[in-house]
Amino acid sequence: MAFDSIPGGDPCGPVCGRCGQPILDGEPTTKMHFADDPHGHKGFSGRPWHSRCAGVFDTFDRALDALRRAANL
Repeated sequence: MAFDSIPGGDPCGPVCGRCGQPILDGEPTTKMHFADDPHGHKGFSGRPWHSRCAGVFDTFDRALDALRRAANL
């Protein structure tokens, strides 16, 4: 097993921030950003995620936006 000092670095290339599986060339990805980690120091923001893994957050974000509009916030 190779020593990987940089998360998402060699030997397998970038890995998904949610599932930890390698992101293959040409695979749809989303770069995630979280308000509580704007600069990525906690290891969440700025990392690529599989689009299917990020879809949960997209759905959740749309639901929160709808609730904000309904409550006029």
